[in-house]
Amino acid sequence: MKAAVLRAFDQDLAIEEVALANPKDREVLVRIRATGVCSSDLSTIRGKTAAELPLIPGHEAAGTVERVGPGVSKVRPGDRVVLSWAPNCGQCFYCQDRHPTLCDTYGFAASRGALWDGTRRVGPAEAPIAHYSCVSSFAEFAVVPEAGCIKIAEDVPFAVAALVGCAVTTGFGAVVNDAKARPGDSVAVLGIGGVGINALTAAALSGAQTVIAMDIDPAKEALALQNGATHFVHAAAPDLIDQIRSLTAGRGVDHAIECTGRPSAMAAAYDVTRPAGDVVIVGIAAKGATLSIPAIGFPGSKKRLIGSIYGGGVPESDILRILGLYGQGRLNLDAQIGARIPLERVNEALRWLEDGVLARTMIEFP
Repeated sequence: MKAAVLRAFDQDLAIEEVALANPKDREVLVRIRATGVCSSDLSTIRGKTAAELPLIPGHEAAGTVERVGPGVSKVRPGDRVVLSWAPNCGQCFYCQDRHPTLCDTYGFAASRGALWDGTRRVGPAEAPIAHYSCVSSFAEFAVVPEAGCIKIAEDVPFAVAALVGCAVTTGFGAVVNDAKARPGDSVAVLGIGGVGINALTAAALSGAQTVIAMDIDPAKEALALQNGATHFVHAAAPDLIDQIRSLTAGRGVDHAIECTGRPSAMAAAYDVTRPAGDVVIVGIAAKGATLSIPAIGFPGSKKRLIGSIYGGGVPESDILRILGLYGQGRLNLDAQIGARIPLERVNEALRWLEDGVLARTMIEFP
């Protein structure tokens, strides 16, 4: 199969013909039809996060089931599916503790660039290529755990389904599951990218009265206002805290959702949150980065710092819920999709992402 392979950090991906093994027990072979180019992929490619090379990136994807391995009962050939990049076993400590995105089985596999049995399905047997988040969708096909396949309706476009597989669910869930925003609340979203846009939309759908978009790029104001924001504030403004307080009866926001991965933005999220409010950290920082908040006064602030991964809920349930809202016309996900390109242009798409492209670039396969 054709795949985009990362062989050295901060270098272009190489388009190569790569061997692909058959799915094993409880695994599924999926023909990728659409995969989004996400900031998490970019961070890995630029060497900001730990990963073993060579590697096939890509994790936000949808496609069609081609073949199933022994023991698979959830899907069958021909099914259209979204791929979850955090498939959960349902049996480990964290799954049983209602934190499926922290699944031990998935964590074991993902940390080794492998599937659930600790082995790989791509590349030559003597030097296999690492999987990325049990997906590796920058390729024509992917072998994935059965648990990572979520069946979707025939009328859901593959590009929309792929988008829901990561960006939408991550931003939406951070507001709904982790912040638990309620009608009348105030919400600030820091970083208006693929995830932040969906956090804004979720805040609006939750009935938040004040939804503040914060970004260092003023060009994102119109996009933010079109997607649920009631206000836009420049994130680097010297009077940032005063501006936020002026919009929130002098208190600060009930919930701040940080979506950039920059420690400075995380600190700003803490600063603009009112006492007893929620600071939800979604962005993934570079290796070695630290977050510093004032220790004095923290107990009395009663602020809650919450780490949010993949929306903080049950990915399969959240994805189906979001697709239901899309089907009802309550989420305009088509508008979030920008350029549609072949795999051969993946390196261009990565550079567009670094330049701050406002819409999600989709790699599509025939």
